[in-house]
Amino acid sequence: MIRHSDPLDPQIFQPLLEAYESHTIPVYGERKNSGKGRTQALGIIARRNYGIGYARGNDRYANILKEARALAKIICPEINYTSIMVNVDYTADPHVDRNNIGVSCVVAFSKFEGGALKIGDIEYNIAYRPLVFKASSNVHSVSAITSGRRYSIVFFKQRFPQKFYEKYSSDLDYDGIAALIPPRLGDQSLSSFRIPL
Repeated sequence: MIRHSDPLDPQIFQPLLEAYESHTIPVYGERKNSGKGRTQALGIIARRNYGIGYARGNDRYANILKEARALAKIICPEINYTSIMVNVDYTADPHVDRNNIGVSCVVAFSKFEGGALKIGDIEYNIAYRPLVFKASSNVHSVSAITSGRRYSIVFFKQRFPQKFYEKYSSDLDYDGIAALIPPRLGDQSLSSFRIPL
């Protein structure tokens, strides 16, 4: 299943674009098998040996997270996502996202050339054109960016440990999972709190 929308009004993306431009997203070095560029996971994630909870970047990039969640309600309200990847000039070699379940929604915004999303043998222009597809079973890549700055965002549902689904549910959305995370105490970081399994 691949669904590619018509171009949307760039004004829809303006609050998120301004949020991106107010930060320097770092180069993330752990995704050596799939891509390179500046990227950050936000939302709710499963971290090896730490359990399920908020991403470490949620505090630092709180305005990006807020605008990203507002955008999701406009461009992909039907997507049951837990996690968000924010990317700047991120290119990727052919890969599948084996830790995703269900469908993902990806869109790029700002002025750039190159940076097409390729799924199988087909290239898609995703500039202001959200694309929904199953990233866990479709080989996909992002071509080189030839000019400009390419901002992109991906909304997806991360696969959690089976014991989470057995104790809670596999159907919970972002807000349902967030309600399970213990509340912040004092000035502790959001990422210090995990869902008990």
